[in-house]
Parts: sequence; C-alpha cells; structure tokens
Amino acid sequence: MGTPLNASILKGFQILDMISVQRPEITAAAVAEELGLNIATAHRFLLTLERVGALQSFRRGQYTLGEGIERLGRIVQDINPMAEKVQPLIGRLSRRLDESVMACRLGRSGPVCIAVATAARPIAVNISVGSVLGMDTAQGRLWMAQMDQRGRDSWLVGMRNPPSAAHLDEIRLQDHAHNRGETEAGVGAVCVPLRNRSGEMVLTLSVFGMINRFDEPHMEACLKELRKTAAQFTAST
Repeated sequence: MGTPLNASILKGFQILDMISVQRPEITAAAVAEELGLNIATAHRFLLTLERVGALQSFRRGQYTLGEGIERLGRIVQDINPMAEKVQPLIGRLSRRLDESVMACRLGRSGPVCIAVATAARPIAVNISVGSVLGMDTAQGRLWMAQMDQRGRDSWLVGMRNPPSAAHLDEIRLQDHAHNRGETEAGVGAVCVPLRNRSGEMVLTLSVFGMINRFDEPHMEACLKELRKTAAQFTAST
C-alpha cells in the first residue's frame, strides 16, 4: 500500500491553480463553489495560503498570487530560464528587421522585459531587461485582451487612458496589438503573443523603434515576421 497523500496540500494547490491570467483574483465563494468546500473552510485555506506568502490580498475578499509564488517563479526562471530560449529567436528577428525586439512576461505591476535585442542602428530605441512597462502599452493591452472582464477591471483601475472593452476584444480577435506613439512619444511598436503548445500565452514578443519608420507597410512586414518567430517558439516548447 502506497503512502497516503496530504489532502490539505493537494487542496491548497487546487486553489492556487484556480488563478490564471484570465482570472487573476479569487474569492472564498469561488473556492467553495468550484472545489466543493463550505465557505468557512475555503476562507481558512485562503488565509493560510496568505500567511505563508502564496497568496496576497489587495482588496477585501479578493486574493491573488503572492510574493512567495513570485519568488519561486524567479527560481524556476533561473533553473530553466525562458529568456535563454527566446533570446536567439529575438536576435535573429532583430537582424532581419533591423529593429529592436523584446520579449515580456506579465509581472505584478505590468509587462516585464525578460530579453531584448537592440537594433544595430546609429540611433535606436532601447530598453533594459527587468524594465516594467505600463498596461497601456501594446504589450499590456495584449495581455488584457486575453483576460475576462474581472481580470481586465483589476488592471484598468487608475489607468489614465483605459482601453475600451471593444478595443481589447478587437486585439484578442486580431491576436496582435500596436503602438503609434500613444504611450511613448516617438516610439512605434507591434506586438504578438508567444504561446506554448497548449495554446496558453506565456510571453509577448514585440518589435519597436522610432515611429517615423513604423508606417503601415513596415507594421505589416514586422507583423509577418513576428508571427513566424512566434510559430517557431511554440514549436520549440
């Protein structure tokens, strides 16, 4: 007879697994309904997970992933860094287009640059690895486009120029987003999702540079190359 598993730990991970990009926050009511628990038990699990840092609560009754999970995520990246997988791809893409290219993951405060290849131009737009972008950028809007309304609302609070639901739905349908100087004066960008083989969006991939070069034909050429690179990434995961 095998060693019995710890049911509480299994339940705790089921609760953590309820959180996704589409649903960044959960409640005791949702946990109770989906996992067949009573409200008191669900609440106790959430408070315990919060105590150990696996969850945190910015709004009363709403729980999202905590600093403990983020720390473990950084360890995972150090052990099996996504940046190493994507860096050769963005380097080749940057050389083909003669533009800067970056990949971003979604962090607690917005898209975070994890890898970048700067264009070999005398004057080029650059960004540092670790930089956090706003959710009003092409990268941020592409992440929000994948979320349900509750997930979007959690990011829209406090935004100066929040995108409309119709605009985000259009981005989701077209599966790309762009900037034409809206968030950074003089900077243009085109952005597509990077997905694993299960179809889950794990990173954004974007080409960016001086806006005077980002006319419609160049945007279309960048988008075509971005989609090719995204397909290569998916095939490699």
